[in-house]
Amino acid sequence: MSLAERYQRFIRSLHLRGPMLVEEALVRMPRATFYDLVRRRYLGIIPTVLGKAVVVGPKGRVEVLAMTRFYSPRATAVADAVLLRRAIRIAEREGWRFLERNPRGRIAFMSRNGERLMVIASLRAYSTRSLRNTLRRMGWYERKKLGTAEEVRVYHPYPKRFDQMVREGGLEVRAVREILPLEQDGEE
Repeated sequence: MSLAERYQRFIRSLHLRGPMLVEEALVRMPRATFYDLVRRRYLGIIPTVLGKAVVVGPKGRVEVLAMTRFYSPRATAVADAVLLRRAIRIAEREGWRFLERNPRGRIAFMSRNGERLMVIASLRAYSTRSLRNTLRRMGWYERKKLGTAEEVRVYHPYPKRFDQMVREGGLEVRAVREILPLEQDGEE
């Protein structure tokens, strides 16, 4: 039986923008359909510290995304990707347009009127050293010297940790609680 186009779009969205919590998925489709897609392995559920998250399942990867390899993502990576999806939504409300997300799921790239924004969300992954190293690996410091670097917005549990980097310019840090799901939250 072929999968309806709207559910294929949902699976592609999970792949491109990242996972979401089960409650958010249930706002987008009937409960019976959702659990049927889980049962048929188009979707998977990963328990995280934020709650149960929906990811693309093995059958979704093969039949909808035309990928061959399946893996079960780590709960911490899924939690960070859920947060990133929420951070993307906030940026879109501010007029930014989503371009892409890196494969590891903690960084998204956005654009608005010729400007570029890199959004980073993490529960606990970044220290100042690891963030500097990530930006260095991505060539951000070289682009900053040339005046072509995108702005960077970081969501982190300890925003004060990055005060020195904020003073150096090009970096905005917001508290991760802005994108944490509320217990009674179905959809923002």
